[in-house]
Amino acid sequence: MKKFMALLLSMLLLTGLSTCFTASAAGANLIRNGDFSKRLNNWQTWTNDNATFEYQNSGGVNDSPCLLITNTKPVAASAFQYVNLEKGKSYLLSMDVKYEGVSMEGPGVTLGSTMYDAAANNIGESISASRYGTSDGWTTMTMIIKIDNENCKTVNAGPRLWFSTGKVWVDNVSLRLMDMSDVKSDTFEMTLSDTPNKFPVDALGVEWDPKLLLPCNLEKGITEEDLAFMKDKLDILGVQAVRMMIMPEWFEPQNDNGDPLSFNENGFKLESDDIKTTLAYLKVCHELGIKVTLTWWGAAAGSWLAFPNCNDWVSAPNNKDEIAENISWFIQYVKNELKYDCIYNVILMNEPSYAFHVEGGAVDFPYYVECYKAIRARLDADGLENIRLVGSDDAQSSGWYMQSYDALKDVCDAFNSHTYQWAYDTPYLDTMVQEFVSTRTQYGHDKPFFLGEFGDGSPTGAYYAASVETYGRGLYLAGGAVNAFKAGASGLSYWGLHDVYYYINDQGGDNGGLMETGLIGYKTDGAWRFRPSYYAWGLLCNYIPFGSQVYNVTGDNGDVIDTVAVKTPEGKWSIVAVNRSGVEQTVKVSAPAIGVSMNEYLFSETTLPTDGSMIAPSAVSTPANGVYTVTLPAWSFKVLSNINEVIVSPAETDTSLENETVTEPANTEEPDTEAESESQGAQESAETTPVKEPGETSPATSLPADDGGCASIVGAAAVVAALPVVAFGLKRKKEQD
Repeated sequence: MKKFMALLLSMLLLTGLSTCFTASAAGANLIRNGDFSKRLNNWQTWTNDNATFEYQNSGGVNDSPCLLITNTKPVAASAFQYVNLEKGKSYLLSMDVKYEGVSMEGPGVTLGSTMYDAAANNIGESISASRYGTSDGWTTMTMIIKIDNENCKTVNAGPRLWFSTGKVWVDNVSLRLMDMSDVKSDTFEMTLSDTPNKFPVDALGVEWDPKLLLPCNLEKGITEEDLAFMKDKLDILGVQAVRMMIMPEWFEPQNDNGDPLSFNENGFKLESDDIKTTLAYLKVCHELGIKVTLTWWGAAAGSWLAFPNCNDWVSAPNNKDEIAENISWFIQYVKNELKYDCIYNVILMNEPSYAFHVEGGAVDFPYYVECYKAIRARLDADGLENIRLVGSDDAQSSGWYMQSYDALKDVCDAFNSHTYQWAYDTPYLDTMVQEFVSTRTQYGHDKPFFLGEFGDGSPTGAYYAASVETYGRGLYLAGGAVNAFKAGASGLSYWGLHDVYYYINDQGGDNGGLMETGLIGYKTDGAWRFRPSYYAWGLLCNYIPFGSQVYNVTGDNGDVIDTVAVKTPEGKWSIVAVNRSGVEQTVKVSAPAIGVSMNEYLFSETTLPTDGSMIAPSAVSTPANGVYTVTLPAWSFKVLSNINEVIVSPAETDTSLENETVTEPANTEEPDTEAESESQGAQESAETTPVKEPGETSPATSLPADDGGCASIVGAAAVVAALPVVAFGLKRKKEQD
């Protein structure tokens, strides 16, 4: 209801349209008097009640003038200006804010924008991530305004204190065209941080819901051999964790008994296709040493543990002690009977910020908290105190995250949020991702935070993403992951490992029941298909291992370069550098703390393997006076790492080269003439191929269904030379406790 009121009330803001102006110079601030140096000139304000807007001649970022908005009741309050923006363009709206006592009943402190057509109809509204509580001084908030509606005539934009009580001070409001079309090749000088982030890497993973062996896939020709195939690919990808759905009625079809404090073993059944598939998946994870986050999705509508009239296909559990018993029994069975030690995290409810429905469809946050407390108490009582509880799991809802943290920080071991809000071609991706993550890592500063579901912003419904086949999606995964780590995230989980039918609906349904967002495309004509995102995510998983310390790499990045470094528990290093521009860039990373030669692995359209093996090293990078010089082709990323054996040319030990950066082929042996000719031809082809935009489709490649996996170490046309297979082809060793 509040969303509807917000949209309705924002339409009333159509006053003073004569103050509109048109975007002119790229990069210029389109907000006039954004620093409030001319009091409230050019600004309009609106409230549906008694909010106040006060000019203050001091107290701003540099004790300069600012605007103070105060809500004593949870009402709408907005300061704004009207602008005419170009269709098809994107703009960055930002402001500096300081806030006090902002309540969580509404969106809180936000930036907001509303598009209007020529008849002054509201045709689209958006707000930024929210801020609540009391800030620790001034902070910057940003959002992207993309003019993607052909009927847009004008836009209003500015700060809001939206249906929440409290105070917010505003300064330095700006709106700038995000024009990356004139980006030139440059050299960026970056520096490795002296200290790591607070939390180490808590896994790079994938969603792997237990569906592959259900009838809806078996009817399509899937067999247990395909599960073995996926096991091999999980190993090659280096996936450290999987997030897996589970439902209580899969193994407890009816309540085992009337006493949630004691088990009736006869009430638990392991006969359903769903639970058989779940156990098969858990066996794979146990054998590979992969950590599992089990997410109890809720109770299926109409089942014994569901609320009546929940108004959705899934309900919150109707009894906190029964769901605690259900969870504890299953984990004990897996650990004690099957001897699988892979279950690491437990989450109650997928995206509860909108799905934790009780009777009548309401979302009940206090009851959500009580359920978590009951689960923690039950796990501890049953000797499962090492199982971590993860909270929030919200769907891009900073309010739900913050409430969850406040209520459950003594119950949960970590917190996570989901996001699909950015696309592979989002300019200023670094700004967007870092703000989303830092809003949470700064608020919940003493608990690890990770992105529990992560994908790009091109979904068509819940089962298909328009960019899934594109090379750009792979590049986006690297940029998104690097910036999440830079902002303090401890990990990310990509949705999902492979395409799979969740159900079959010949009439269409949601993509006919086919979840078509995976790293691996669905098996057709006897073969699974490896998408560009497969190789990108595998490169990150293999060279950003679990438990690594994350070190920021800082400096001017031109909003096109993303760089971070990690140090493994064994003392090995990786540097990841991403170029999101359409021209070659050079990055100089000053990292004397590393100071060793490292293999280079290049992700680009000309270096992707075709057989599901990982990208081979193409060169060795040796620092000069502690500085690594990394050349990044257009739309590409590189990993520098000494995790695997580094073969260094004898020339690199020559003292005459001490002050030079040396990049040598990884293999110094003379290639045979035929191989050399093929390599030269491939390089010439790559040099004469026009550079595509990152969103253009790059055909996925196929692999026969019976392929064993890592068949070749040479996977790309532009690779200079490849290291021996020992350097990168080793599969994981199961982690030893």
